[in-house]
Amino acid sequence: MSDNKIIPSLTGIRAICVYAIFFYHLNPFNAASHPQWHLLFAQFYTFLTFFFVLSGFVICHKYYEIGSLRKTALYNYFVNRMSRVFPILFILITITFILYYRAGLGTTAETLKLYLLNISLLKGFSYDYHLTGIGPSWSMSVEELFYALSPLIFLWIRRKSDFIKLILIGYALGVIITFLFSLTGNTTFFSTYNFTFYTTFFGRSFEFACGVYLALVLKGRFNAPLLQRAGSLALYIGWGIVALAVFGQYWVAGIYNTTHAAHTWPGLLLNNIVMPIGITFIFYSFIYHNTWMRRLLSTTLLVALGNATYSFYLLHTSFVLSAINKYISASLAISFFVMIAVAFLFHKTVEQPLAIYFRRRFSKKIPPGTTA
Repeated sequence: MSDNKIIPSLTGIRAICVYAIFFYHLNPFNAASHPQWHLLFAQFYTFLTFFFVLSGFVICHKYYEIGSLRKTALYNYFVNRMSRVFPILFILITITFILYYRAGLGTTAETLKLYLLNISLLKGFSYDYHLTGIGPSWSMSVEELFYALSPLIFLWIRRKSDFIKLILIGYALGVIITFLFSLTGNTTFFSTYNFTFYTTFFGRSFEFACGVYLALVLKGRFNAPLLQRAGSLALYIGWGIVALAVFGQYWVAGIYNTTHAAHTWPGLLLNNIVMPIGITFIFYSFIYHNTWMRRLLSTTLLVALGNATYSFYLLHTSFVLSAINKYISASLAISFFVMIAVAFLFHKTVEQPLAIYFRRRFSKKIPPGTTA
């Protein structure tokens, strides 16, 4: 398999996971009448872990050469990432705060402050602000910091032991930064260790490391004896571990009498460590074994829906959902399918054209026979 070859099933799985996140944010079960089912779906935030592992894999798989730190390769990498993420993020956040201000929900100063925290992605480091604006976009702070650090990560990793060092450094930095902020008496940013380990890259470094490791296995730089021994069973082992993590978080949430297990350290362990291990097995099976699930997720429909997941992710709790509920239907099922259609159209008519335009406009060509 060539370094830049697209793996369709890894695109298709994005659709399944983002739809699970939809039903986490819009829980289909009433807490009073169906408390156990409500609590189970309240743990579906954990499917975001798929995206962090996938980001680690995809960035390393497609852009490993940025570890050379050659200027043109780095420049084009950051142009590609900015073109992919920021155009629609800027548009949707701007519309969100225009509507916020027009509705009289905040003063000019308050609205501007929230807008800047959102557009800069600094909100992702603040417990007070991380769910403002387009709530789920806090995770883009995690992604963008990984994108920024990727060239140094790829330059540094030469041995398997380097992955352990990377993860430990991420955790250590998270602890140190949170401790330093606590000394200032500032509770806005890095307010608690639990927040840092759930909502910032420092606490989620293991997930990205799993993806990077799998990409380097694919490139032949490392072997993976445990994954290789699993063979075609890797798919079932992976989903078994994922099921253990999801139901484990459901159990932890019940024991600790909290809605989200990630608010507890056992829940974080299941979400940040156990989940990505299972996902690594699943992704390995998609790459190396022609299973029924790989074929299903590689179908034209699921790949098309998978390509539109970024639009879906940003739109599904936004003003667009409010408009769907107001003008089309308040039914969750109908809203879900309408949102899929709207997100797909938005991807095709706005997200994709803008990404292509900015990529072509700002990327630098590398002359044949020269290095970047």
